[in-house]
Amino acid sequence: MEGNEKADDLAKSGAEKEQEDNAVSLAELNTITKALFRTPAQKDSLHLLTRPEQVTIFRLRTGHNRLNKHLHSKLKVVPSPMCPCGEAEQDTHHILQDCGNFQLLRRKMWPEPTPIQDKLYGTAASLQMTTTFLNWTGLHV
Repeated sequence: MEGNEKADDLAKSGAEKEQEDNAVSLAELNTITKALFRTPAQKDSLHLLTRPEQVTIFRLRTGHNRLNKHLHSKLKVVPSPMCPCGEAEQDTHHILQDCGNFQLLRRKMWPEPTPIQDKLYGTAASLQMTTTFLNWTGLHV
């Protein structure tokens, strides 16, 4: 194999040259190797939040949360998916956008109408406003 012979020749000529004395411990070598292959840190809005804030936003986004709609339809641990306000099923959209029980809190947090997209996928500041609003409601998602 022509390629193998060429590689062998190059390895031999490199071995004949003076070698640098660069002792690296195994621990240092492992650190260097891991750093070279580590994926870059996430920089999107969600990853700029604290871990509890991330969990809240993730649960709101996916619908896998402790709101009545999920607790009733998936886990069968509450008798009804309805919100205590009686207006609609208690889900992310209802709580963040429509629930009459939280109308004053919602206006305090968002004086102008704000799309749910901004509340769940906006800037880090927007996502923090959403988690603060949820804390104000006393709901645990």
